[in-house]
Amino acid sequence: MDIVPTPLREALLERIGQVADGIDHLLNVPASPPAPNPSPGLPATMWAMTKAAFGAAGLPVSVPTLAIAAQRSQREALRRIDAFGEHLEALCSDGPSPLPGARARRAPASGRYVITSDLHRCIPGRLDWPARQQTKDLYRRVLEEYAADEWSLIENGDVEDFWMVGGSTWGAVYDVARLASGAAGFLADDTRRALLGDHLDRIVDNNAALYHLLDDGFARSGRYLRTIGNHDDVFTDPALVARLGQHLHAVDVPDAIVLERDGATADDGVSGVDAVVMHGHLTDAWNGPGLATLGRVVTWAATGLDDLPRPASTAGLPEEPSPTALLGGRGENRLITVDPRYGGNRRFDSLDEERLFASLAAASHDHEWPWLIFGHTHFPMLRPVDASGTPVRYANSGCGVLTAGFTALEWDPTADEPIRLVLHHADGRDLVRTELVPDGDTLRVR
Repeated sequence: MDIVPTPLREALLERIGQVADGIDHLLNVPASPPAPNPSPGLPATMWAMTKAAFGAAGLPVSVPTLAIAAQRSQREALRRIDAFGEHLEALCSDGPSPLPGARARRAPASGRYVITSDLHRCIPGRLDWPARQQTKDLYRRVLEEYAADEWSLIENGDVEDFWMVGGSTWGAVYDVARLASGAAGFLADDTRRALLGDHLDRIVDNNAALYHLLDDGFARSGRYLRTIGNHDDVFTDPALVARLGQHLHAVDVPDAIVLERDGATADDGVSGVDAVVMHGHLTDAWNGPGLATLGRVVTWAATGLDDLPRPASTAGLPEEPSPTALLGGRGENRLITVDPRYGGNRRFDSLDEERLFASLAAASHDHEWPWLIFGHTHFPMLRPVDASGTPVRYANSGCGVLTAGFTALEWDPTADEPIRLVLHHADGRDLVRTELVPDGDTLRVR
């Protein structure tokens, strides 16, 4: 249902897009940012200033409101943590789950998979974080090598970014139109879908060489899998998945990928599964399904601040380790803990890994839990330690947009250890792959 007739909606969105692109062209807003702090253009800056003014005026109301919302969401997150073991069993057995996010796809654990996450592919302009972080060309070149060696690829959530706004005239228009269609509710469902679809097409066009590789090098041979994250949660809508399918052959966007052993079936449950791959935001009080109000508001405000006139940029992505720190053996490898009342900490982490794995350890079970493979936090980990110093069976692929590098996981059942954590970066034109291994509560270079 929609209050805007289809022909008018299509013509209007097309015309708005043309005008926005024309303005960015006149203002020389870079399609591929040449520097870490490119200009967003005057319309985006004006919109950011408007947002900042209304945001500052509303602080006396918004701060306590968000604090109350965080407390309520954290109570639900704690409930989800308590039920997470049952959720894992449901994913492995194709049974009903007490939690949302239970759409799983099964894949053979005997395959070789490179697992990436938090790629945050965006539209041209200031929001083009892969370009700003110098990972766009690097990621494509590395995937070309994996494709040539016939690895399968799992992009584990936050692949295309629909939360970050502004950064260009179209980014500001997208923000305004998204807010307006959201306020209209079900009366603008089709308009909202069309807007998100156009935004997706722009992300794909801005990364055309990569999507060509993803389709020809992986998807068309059945070697491309992906999961849903919070920044790309629009793919809960089958219409948006179908729109993505115009760019990637036979694509599906489940909540989890279950890597099952040869000969196992759903009836074997957990005992027949080697690993469960999911984005990791299900028990996040700020960003989980149905709990993402605070995460959306923080992202909306941060990307607005990034467009304000200032000498230095405001980070639009979570704090993350640098390749230099990882290569120097200074990467943290311990579970994240957050405040039990508000679901966050001073670093703005909002996923309580400590409580999650304590809950799994306490759950009575006849078999060892499968490997749990996440992204979401932007912190790469491999067998991280809990508060007692005990390693847990967990791996995190980290982030696809580190500064001039990205981390990934390699699942290779033919190796001595089935899962490896790697850092990819470039030395001049040469690609460098570095394996990171756990050493207590830090990561060191093998």
